[in-house]
Amino acid sequence: MPLDLSSDPIVLAGACSIEEAEPLLEALRADPARPVDVRSLEHAHTAILQVLMACAARLVGLPADPVAAACLAGCGREERA
Repeated sequence: MPLDLSSDPIVLAGACSIEEAEPLLEALRADPARPVDVRSLEHAHTAILQVLMACAARLVGLPADPVAAACLAGCGREERA
């Protein structure tokens, strides 16, 4: 599953499509401090990136995709192993 809202942090993995953008936005609006683990994210629709940037999401790691990583480089970073 590309979007796992049942875990803490939220996990984005594999290829995340536009369908995951709204549930991600709702989760981050409900708890803006909740971190998002993007280390396993291979591809993200631009809507996903926009949600993460607009919400100033606290990220765990960076995605392997260099474009997504560049877009998210300015977001908050949370250190986790």
